[in-house]
Amino acid sequence: MLKRLPPSQWTTVQAAHLLNRAGFGGSPAEIAALQAFGLEKAVDHILEGEEEDDLFPPPHLSQPPELFEQMRASKAAMKAAMKAAPDDPKGREMQQMRRREQSEQIRQLRAWWLSRMRYTPYPLREKMTLFWHGHFATSFEKVKVAYLMWQQNETLRANALGNFRELAKQVSKDPAMMRYLDTVQSQRSQPNENFARELLELFTLGEGVRYTEGDIQESARAFTGYRIDPRSMAFLFARRQFDDSEKEFMGRKGPFDGDAIIDIITAQPECAAFITRKLWNYLASDNPSPGTLRQLASHFRDSQFDIRSTLREIFLSEEFYAPQTLRSQVKGPVQWLVQTARVLEAPLPGSAALEVSLAQMGQIPFAPPNVKGWDNGRAWISTSTLLFRYNLAGYIVSGRSPALDGFRKGSGPVPVPLEKIAPAALRADPVKLCDTLALRLLNAPVTGAEREKFLAFLQNHGPAISDSALRDFLHLMMSTPDYQLT
Repeated sequence: MLKRLPPSQWTTVQAAHLLNRAGFGGSPAEIAALQAFGLEKAVDHILEGEEEDDLFPPPHLSQPPELFEQMRASKAAMKAAMKAAPDDPKGREMQQMRRREQSEQIRQLRAWWLSRMRYTPYPLREKMTLFWHGHFATSFEKVKVAYLMWQQNETLRANALGNFRELAKQVSKDPAMMRYLDTVQSQRSQPNENFARELLELFTLGEGVRYTEGDIQESARAFTGYRIDPRSMAFLFARRQFDDSEKEFMGRKGPFDGDAIIDIITAQPECAAFITRKLWNYLASDNPSPGTLRQLASHFRDSQFDIRSTLREIFLSEEFYAPQTLRSQVKGPVQWLVQTARVLEAPLPGSAALEVSLAQMGQIPFAPPNVKGWDNGRAWISTSTLLFRYNLAGYIVSGRSPALDGFRKGSGPVPVPLEKIAPAALRADPVKLCDTLALRLLNAPVTGAEREKFLAFLQNHGPAISDSALRDFLHLMMSTPDYQLT
């Protein structure tokens, strides 16, 4: 068992850290409530919370029967147009119309998921859904059907805290993944190796670990026969296209199917080590001690790949709360946006501004750059993305819009509840106001030259801090390197 954090070290700072890493941060009141639980009860509260799906109904998406009829009509129109006149644009126009409709639906789906992250009372499930989305990366740019991306998102959410082996099997049969990595094209006579390769290289073991090119080729045969029912958009097993002959995979022989391949892979010790390292890097830090990783991997194997219990070990461990782990992680764009809304107790920017913001900062849900997902950490920060974050902070608290279309079409500033964040009595005391807002935004006291800069600003705008000055002060605090960290 990993060494537990002593109860005496469970402070407001540690509670804020847990809220940030196991979710998307929280208000001072939420931090205080979590701290009052004590460490073990706080961790259990975060892990055990379940939400009602009907609190977050998805936007209107074209459903399978409608999609089936649209595709059939589009194909018929294209065929008729080509037969009547090869240059007739009618078929192409129908396809373009469908593409525009699907593009609008994926934008709505993106806004829905971000809103769910913002308002869920149990954010760990959404935080882990985002993790698995980056791990089993799939992009709408190739899938092209918003319903399939929503369906995959639901699969990831349902299994986000469950069993990794079962999650991998579910993903292998997920229609969006099957389109993205071409399993739907894999035939008994000509197996497609894309999914088999990424399953080993990116999803379970790591590049070049234990497997050979021969293993990739043999396992590709096990995933033949995977199809999508065009009427229901669900997984369909086409037995006649499945290669049921004997395969030799990682030293074992048998007429393996895809589930059997995943069972063999997850039985390898390297699988537990690979997944727990990724979990630790996502939730804690880039440089865990070898002992911590060994213990986590051992627990993951002993628990039969139980994700929830492994996260519990992480969140209770002393190393998770070590000084070098606190406030050491660069916020990803989604984390930055959702955490900003949560700590300011404000709504997210409008959907048009969200789209522009995600694109400018480099993380668009449902559109990772490639099958490897997103590079995290310092890769999120460049001169241009950092400047955009500073400008975005100004837009959120003051309504000063960057000169970009999504903002010019917006409806003005985000309604930040200034009186709740800084009531009149607090604004009369610059020192207390500075410390209170530092706890809210930075989750830690500010010291030295940074503190002197903040106090000088407040004193120059006193004695009574106006709403305008308060907005500028929030912008100042959010335009610091410290605010980019969590």
